[in-house]
This record gives sequence, structure tokens and C-alpha cells, in this order.
Amino acid sequence: MDILNGAVTLVTGASRGLGKDIALELAEAGARLACVATRAENAAATVAEIQRRGGQAIALGCRVEVAAEVSRLFGQLEEQLGPCDILVNNAGITRPQLTLEMTEENWDQHMDINVKSVFLCSQAAARQMRPRRSGCIINIGSILGRNAFPATLGYCTSKAAVDHMTRVLAIEWARYGIRVNCVAPGYIQTDMIDRLVEDKKLTVEDLKKRTPQRRLGTGRDVAKAVRFVASQDAGFMTGEVMVIDGGWTAFGYYQT
Repeated sequence: MDILNGAVTLVTGASRGLGKDIALELAEAGARLACVATRAENAAATVAEIQRRGGQAIALGCRVEVAAEVSRLFGQLEEQLGPCDILVNNAGITRPQLTLEMTEENWDQHMDINVKSVFLCSQAAARQMRPRRSGCIINIGSILGRNAFPATLGYCTSKAAVDHMTRVLAIEWARYGIRVNCVAPGYIQTDMIDRLVEDKKLTVEDLKKRTPQRRLGTGRDVAKAVRFVASQDAGFMTGEVMVIDGGWTAFGYYQT
């Protein structure tokens, strides 16, 4: 179904994981994609898959935490596809570290990549959206924006900031026809989870036990939520944080 009707859509962190799944889902819905990674060649596989399925996509490179590069990115987007209709701020990192051992570099990385990039890209997108009085910005948050976990101070704080930034931007930009929402996943089977398991930071079985649906989420679970929020079916939705976590946040008891 062509529900996004050729909308010019930019997805950050689109080379793998959730970003790739989101890009593929939005392309299937009829969007024209700019798939962004630190280096354009890193997003080439995502673009190739979209094109193989009959969609339209380009790969662009940008360090989304650097203002000059973000400005250039949105200039390239407008030249190659047109002004931005939909922005998905997906780029993010997690570097678990106990707070007493946490480095300034660790803190700065979380704030730059998880928070500053959302501000910079949203601002640049809104400047293209405002003259046309329409647009949709979707931030990818996390259940850790509202649930506290040890050894995740940088990540939890950064994702809480994304939740609240979503609300501020939504109320400022509603007058321009721009909707701003957040999709907050729980534990999703991605390469990020695989790395945490490999580093013995967590186990998949423990995550499944703690989740009422007794499974991890998939990239498509999140991508389908993003597709809905991006569509006009969610046209009266702004300033919201949509949690996709299999019941994790609602459930306060650890089942064995």
C-alpha cells in the first residue's frame, strides 16, 4: 500500500538494525528514502535492498552530531530528492559503564549521538517543513527513557532527554503543521543486543523472562509502529511517546 505517497523521508542510522528495518518498511509504504550512515557506503546495502524491491532510495553520509555536516546533509537531500517530509531520528549508541567508573568521553558520546543529533536533524528538517506547513518527525527513544537501569546512566539520561525534547518540539511546531512523536522500543533482537550478550552484560533468556510476551521484539515490530506514526492515520497524534516493549514497562514483577 502506497500510504506515504512518495514522501521524502530521511532515516539516520539506516545501515543496520532498527534503522534498516525502518527504512525498508517506509519504502514499502511508498516513501522515497535517504538512508543515512556515518559514511554513505555503509548504507549501500540498505539502499540496494530497497531498490531491489522496487523502491527509491539514496545513501548519504553524515556525522549527525556535527552541525555543519547536518546542514550539508539536508542540502543534499533537497537537491537529490526534495525537501524533507518525514524524518526518523534513529541513530544512537549505548556504552554500558558503572557510574563511578564512567568516563567523560562516555557521557559526551551519549549526549552527542543520542541527543544532540536529534536536535540538529529535527531543526534542519523543520526548516524545510515549515514553509510547506506539514511534516512528521519521529524520534527513536527507548523504554530506558522512563525505566532506570544500573550501568546505563548515559543511555538512560539521553533517552529521557529525547522523550522530553519530543514534547517541546511538538508543542512549538504544531502551528506549522509539523507532528513530532517518539517510538520507544523495549528489548529488540538487534546487533546491539547481540553485542551486549557477547560482552556478558545481559542474557536473552533473562530478557524473555522479564517480558510478559516472553519474547524479544523484532525490528519489524518497531518499523510497523513507525509506519503508522508517519502516516496520516496518526494525523492527530503529536507530542506522544509510543512504547513498543511486549509489556515490559507495564509489568512490575519479575517472573521466573
